[in-house]
Order: sequence, then structure tokens, then C-alpha cells
Amino acid sequence: MAHIKALAMKIAMVALVLLVVLSGFYGYPVLSTIVLSLLIVAVSYIVGDLLILRKANNTTATISDFAVVLFMTWFAAIPIYGTEVPFIPALISAIIIAAGEWVFHKYVSKQVHPEIEGVYSS
Repeated sequence: MAHIKALAMKIAMVALVLLVVLSGFYGYPVLSTIVLSLLIVAVSYIVGDLLILRKANNTTATISDFAVVLFMTWFAAIPIYGTEVPFIPALISAIIIAAGEWVFHKYVSKQVHPEIEGVYSS
């Protein structure tokens, strides 16, 4: 149940940011942005939240999530949108999501990985 709550929170956060930035400000299709959000969440939850956060710390996991969001928004969006997303919207999205990830990792450390001590303080 902890994973379901965490995934729901992460989907909401990533989708909201991408919908505002990519669809709201840059006019990308809403449904495609939701698909991109789900792909980003799938990759970043496994890599950043389940693997890296357990082995390293919040800073490292947040940097990892920043990189995943940046590169997936910049490059993986090509088959979804049929065109590339310019670097600046991808960067803006990645920065905002990384800030949210910093806080999200504190939640994950306490609720999903309670065996990790001190991760949420770094």
C-alpha cells in the first residue's frame, strides 16, 4: 500500500508540473503529456526512489530524478509528441520536479523505506 500511495503522489506531482509547463505554456497535447508523465514516473520511481535512494541519499536521488526528467522530457518525448521538446521547457520542468522530488524522497524514506535512517535529512 505504501508504494501505491507514493506512486499516486508522484504521478500527481509530475503530471501537474508537465501539464502546466508543457501543455499550458507550450501547447503540447494534454493526453500526450499525461503519457509522458506516466513514463517518467515509471522510470524515475524505479531508478531514483527504489534503487538510488536506498543505496545513496536524498541529494543523489534528487539529482538522478532531475536527469531522468530532463532527458526523458527532452528526448523521449519525440515519439510521443512527434517532435522534440526544446531544452528550456525540459529544463524548467526538471527543475520544478526535482524540487518536489526533494520533499517526496523524505516521504518515501519514512513511509516506503523506513529502514533507511538519515536519508531525509540530507
